[in-house]
Amino acid sequence: MGVEEGMDCQHNQITLYTAQTDEVVANLLAHGHHYVKLEYISRKYAEVSAVFLQAYAWYTEHAQRIVPKPQQAESAVWSFCDIKYLERHPGHQILKLSVPLASAVFFRMSDWNKILNLNYIGESAAEEALFAEKLARYGIRYAGDIHTTPFYPHLKKECRDSWQNLFRYDQKVKATGSCLYPDMQAGLWQVKKEWIVAKVGD
Repeated sequence: MGVEEGMDCQHNQITLYTAQTDEVVANLLAHGHHYVKLEYISRKYAEVSAVFLQAYAWYTEHAQRIVPKPQQAESAVWSFCDIKYLERHPGHQILKLSVPLASAVFFRMSDWNKILNLNYIGESAAEEALFAEKLARYGIRYAGDIHTTPFYPHLKKECRDSWQNLFRYDQKVKATGSCLYPDMQAGLWQVKKEWIVAKVGD
């Protein structure tokens, strides 16, 4: 699938794909919507959940300024423009969705992975290299260490401020109707039953 496909400009809808457990899909079809609870994340990531919860809390705080968050949503449902970025696991189903552009927050998976690893998101590779050099001068090999100790508050702030770059593509995706990059990801505060176009594989 090309990154330009899946856009219906006339109705401001975009095609996205999400993988959900059989249980979630059953509840979604029964109740008409699905919201993420933080307990799902704690269960999924187990021993490393503290790091992930820190990243997810940051995302929730800032993404709701772009698309207001319903009270029932404790975190985001992840979806992708390109189905190839979804992991296929037993007991999961892949849903093809047609989602209103205004309901999604768009960003690159590669940028989100930097946040999950508590790394810096630069405007360019050169900017990221400069930050890595700065860490090296302090004897820091892994950027995540500045988040887990109290010794580098200025570096921690600089790193966390850079995470705003996660959202740099959102307005352009919505203005152009193009996913821009193959690894474009979208955060949704909910999945509605009426957004489901098909279960992939059915």
